Amino acid sequence: MQLANVAVALRPRSAWESVDLGLGMLQQWSRPLYTAFGAVFLPVAAACLCVGLLAERIWLAMLLLWWLKPLVDRVALHVVSRAVFGEVSGLRSTLAQPRAWLGTRLPAALSLGRLDTARSFHLPVTQLEGQRGRGARERRSLLGRRTHGYAVWLTIVCLHFEAVFVWSADTLSDLLLPAKAQGGAGVWEGMFGGAEVADVFTAGDFLAYAAAVLLVEPLYVCAGFALYLNRRTLLEGWDLEVGLRRIAERRGVAAAAVVLLATALLALAPAPSQAAAPDPRQEIVEVLKGPEFPHARETTRWQRRAPDSIDTGSGKEWDLDWLKAIGYAFAKVSEVLLWTAAAVLVAFALWWASRMMPREPLAPRASYRAPPSLFGMELAPETLPADLPGAVRAVLAAGRLREALGLLYRATLSALVHGQGIELLASDTEGEALERVRARGETATAQFFGQLVLQWQGAAYARRLPAAADVERLLQAYAERFPAGAGA
Repeated sequence: MQLANVAVALRPRSAWESVDLGLGMLQQWSRPLYTAFGAVFLPVAAACLCVGLLAERIWLAMLLLWWLKPLVDRVALHVVSRAVFGEVSGLRSTLAQPRAWLGTRLPAALSLGRLDTARSFHLPVTQLEGQRGRGARERRSLLGRRTHGYAVWLTIVCLHFEAVFVWSADTLSDLLLPAKAQGGAGVWEGMFGGAEVADVFTAGDFLAYAAAVLLVEPLYVCAGFALYLNRRTLLEGWDLEVGLRRIAERRGVAAAAVVLLATALLALAPAPSQAAAPDPRQEIVEVLKGPEFPHARETTRWQRRAPDSIDTGSGKEWDLDWLKAIGYAFAKVSEVLLWTAAAVLVAFALWWASRMMPREPLAPRASYRAPPSLFGMELAPETLPADLPGAVRAVLAAGRLREALGLLYRATLSALVHGQGIELLASDTEGEALERVRARGETATAQFFGQLVLQWQGAAYARRLPAAADVERLLQAYAERFPAGAGA
């Protein structure tokens, strides 16, 4: 790294200001950075998606892509680190030297090192400095003092950026795309509704997560590298070295003359005797004995702006102890008044709450009465034919698919209310009725009813009649769930 070619202003910064510097670096070199990063990331994401599709587990593809982040991080660091020191690498030059970013302890980073919560801050130690083993651990410990916590928070914030992006994409798809089929589960419903993990994530969710990683991960790497640069600037005085180099470049001729003159004077000066020369090691030992070594500690304490007594200029001093006594008495009186006011407020709140409580016991809940009709369909068992399967098949044979499906739907509602004891209300919608059936916990019945509701909605509202085979299959499922004649 040539400090003379550095393309950013090196100076001591706070940790969050360094993170902001990383954002500026991303904006400055966004084109070569995203080009190289995307050229490596997109094939990796496609391979992960193929693995998930073959295994029929999209969540496995998302987990695999998350685990392979250290691989693609190295490409971003390779580009931004060279750009900072005056060498902007194009896509061809980056891909032409893969050993520069792949041969930096990648297996260790993809094993236990994957759990490093300050990964972007520690990555330059292995990739740019080439540290290994104990040396790398000591180097990370030195650089992490007063900075490691900020690097961890950077990881947490970027992780939340990705999560918000994925959840926003899922919500946007729910708003813009046609309604999902009954029984389908989105990300939120799957995480908090008890659905199977395999049914929660889809290929669209994977693409949203891949897009989030593609946008956020270069920012994460640049911000971590900026923290690393700031820490080395504080420890090694890079800003001073760069400033001196630039001064030397501007004053090159004068500096050369001064150096020649100093060399000539030193050559003409008499050499000191060896006996009078002090021992450098002894001087170092004496310096280290000072009170400021081996530790430096910052302390803060309160100090009065003025002394306890005031000099009047006449040789006499005024004693202000009586002011202390007055202030102490005033503080004690105020404390008693505040506690008294708090007790009064609590007592008033309790009294008001007791006044607001009902004086009479609540009326018992009225017993449930089955509605005579639901969705315009009569639910009384005596209104249904005695041989329901035969009646449905007769209507079906006549080609009246909607009437056959409606008869089966009405018989199912009657069986649920009068046979299964499910409390459906006249004000319930079809979706609420389905939720009440699911709440009963009978999975097979809920699946059958969900398919029946879906077919009936398509026939009643969209005029999309089902096939006769579909109605026959629903009728067979009805016979399995409810005994023959349950609706009679």
